Amino acid sequence: MENIKDYRIKIVTGKYQNAPLEQKRMIQELFGENTENNYEIYFHWYNVIHELGHAIMMFNSLSRPHPVEEEQLVNNFAYAYWQYYGEKKKLKEFCSIVDETIQKFTIPTRNNKSYIDYAKDKWGKEELFTFNNYGWFQFSSVRTAITGAQNLEQALNRMCSSQVFPNKAETMQYEICDQMAAQVVADAVRSLKKWGVLLPENIEIVFCDDVNCHMCQAENISQ
Repeated sequence: MENIKDYRIKIVTGKYQNAPLEQKRMIQELFGENTENNYEIYFHWYNVIHELGHAIMMFNSLSRPHPVEEEQLVNNFAYAYWQYYGEKKKLKEFCSIVDETIQKFTIPTRNNKSYIDYAKDKWGKEELFTFNNYGWFQFSSVRTAITGAQNLEQALNRMCSSQVFPNKAETMQYEICDQMAAQVVADAVRSLKKWGVLLPENIEIVFCDDVNCHMCQAENISQ
């Protein structure tokens, strides 16, 4: 667990509109006819909460698990968060995107090895971090989060060493636009602090031209 006052957080996420043509074609094959809409819902509505989950682990967990296990924890959290705070229509659309998209990946493992075991075995190796293989792992993890359907209190208690205190639910609605990701994160930070979750004051969204780049970066500002 890091000292929260020493850090600021950057959530880096790709922007489809600025991506090279080759990357756009890959995303189009993945997300189909409604590419831009589906990309925005998956990455700038759902996945920015996933990335915020990594910040929660950093500042609220006494010990962090294997990265593969943490990916599952933050996917459980992100889906539970939107079950608690999300628009039903957008959540339903998100689940449809996951169901349709996961079928487009080629399963990279044999002998019925699970996506968790596969990713643990290949973690840190080039083979895992291809567009297909890492995409299959992540979407499999998200699908497990959907079918497992932990509530938000359960998800946060598995991520935080200190007790969380459930806050009143509210439905947060967003128009798909350039400002959505930043507003989603700002609202989430505000809401989660009421649960007793510790997060730095300075958390920002940084867009990049690589549609495959989605990460949470912590910068030490005390040095």
